[in-house]
Amino acid sequence: MTAEKGFTIGGALSDWAASLTHMLDGPASVFWWPSLLLAAGATGWFLWREPPGRVDWRAYLREAPVDAGLFLAGSVLPFLLTPWLIALSQAGGRVGAWMGGGVVETAAAPGWPALLACAAMGFIAGDFALYWTHRLFHAVPFLWRMHRMHHAPSVLTPLTAFRFWPWEQVVHMSVNMVAQGLGFGLAAAMFGNKVVPLDLLGVNIFTLVWGTLFTHLRHSPVPLRYPRLLSLVLVSPHMHQLHHSADPAHVDRNFATVFAFWDGLFGTLILPRRGERFRFGLSAPVIPAPPSAAAGLPIAPDQPAAPPATGSAAAAPQS
Repeated sequence: MTAEKGFTIGGALSDWAASLTHMLDGPASVFWWPSLLLAAGATGWFLWREPPGRVDWRAYLREAPVDAGLFLAGSVLPFLLTPWLIALSQAGGRVGAWMGGGVVETAAAPGWPALLACAAMGFIAGDFALYWTHRLFHAVPFLWRMHRMHHAPSVLTPLTAFRFWPWEQVVHMSVNMVAQGLGFGLAAAMFGNKVVPLDLLGVNIFTLVWGTLFTHLRHSPVPLRYPRLLSLVLVSPHMHQLHHSADPAHVDRNFATVFAFWDGLFGTLILPRRGERFRFGLSAPVIPAPPSAAAGLPIAPDQPAAPPATGSAAAAPQS
């Protein structure tokens, strides 16, 4: 579907179907093959170190149909909402440009420093917005009733990242697009309003790097942690796994997607201990941190993972 043709539902669905055929070879896809290769290698190494019987494969099979169905439902939304998302991004860009004292123009870029600054500002502003929408979905009861499905599984897989009701996805995408536009507009105005978006292979360069290296390990059993100082800046997979922990001490912590300093600034940061492992789901007993393995990967807890809680006992927000 091109801009010349204009937007149509049929065209949007056609573009969505075409995108599914390029899920592995398209850099814009969240399942671009380099990202899957890195995640599969890390996960395979982790599982190879796990003692036999420690992985509850039945739980993975139980959650897979729900995760896959919600992934497909969510993947069509950007195509169906293209005019809305573009309008939000443009509105954010105008506000950002006004804040920077000018109007964004699509003229020749003044150079790499400006391009990098604009791409970075859009990326950072979008991540800031996602921190607050995520936090609101935990704090507001009727929003939590939607978001709790994301926290229900007792296991984490890359598809868990897309385990949202479509209307929740719409909220996250809409706020993110406004924020990215605002960040880009502000930075563009600072460089004389002659900056076009910086991308690599059709994707914001920062989004591409983050998605390739880190996205899939966030929702995985691999407790990858960063050095302490880096963990104060970037969210490690281990830190996000703590967010999914059913331990009451971890409720409403580590909301950030990329930059951990949002949690640090607003008092929601917890750095997991080396070797700490978690029970996932809406309710589960607390598991003490086991000793670390010799090579840095922790030993799994002896008990199998608890199934997700159901009924009124699972109604309170968990992180």
